[in-house]
Amino acid sequence: MSHKHHNKKPMDLNEKLQHAVEQSDNIMADSINEELTDETATNGSENETQQDTLSAQASPQDSAELEAEVARWKDVAMRSQAEMENLRKRTQIDIEKAHRYANASFAKDLLPVADYLAGAIDCAQKEIEKEHNEGKACEPFLVNLLKGVEMTQKQLQTVFEHHQIKKMDTVGLVFDPNYHKVIQEVEDADKEPGTVLQELQTGYTIGGDRVLREAMVIVSK
Repeated sequence: MSHKHHNKKPMDLNEKLQHAVEQSDNIMADSINEELTDETATNGSENETQQDTLSAQASPQDSAELEAEVARWKDVAMRSQAEMENLRKRTQIDIEKAHRYANASFAKDLLPVADYLAGAIDCAQKEIEKEHNEGKACEPFLVNLLKGVEMTQKQLQTVFEHHQIKKMDTVGLVFDPNYHKVIQEVEDADKEPGTVLQELQTGYTIGGDRVLREAMVIVSK
């Protein structure tokens, strides 16, 4: 019976060096992995410790400061809202005033028309009264003319009222420089000084609070 012998070829010097290098690399890699593992564990522990420290540092004083900051910004928001509401109201008032006084200039130009109509009516009434006192028959034309002018005056007055244009009451009142313009002062023992005795030109207001035209008056002194 024959036996075959298999002899392992011995490593030469280069192979031994290569083998030694590979073993060294493996040992170094294992060492690095162990260090990385230890460092990761250490960092994780440190992070947990920092979080615990930060949580522990959240003192009641910090909470109070946060609440104070929230309250401050809440107050700022409420003040801003109140200012916006006041601005809205002021704007609405300004718009209403603009609408109310928009026709003031045109209305002022119409006041002489009202004066002429009042003068025509007064003249016609005096003429009719004169003829009645003299026992004469009044001309129908004059009567009809008076009615027509009175209707025109009434219509104009309706338009004035629609636009909040009103006559001033003056006679018997105390002189007010905001509404009256004194043309003459006369002696009157029965009246207090400064009392309006007579109105020479009618005054008007618009919107209830603005003078459209002052009343020309005679007052006592």
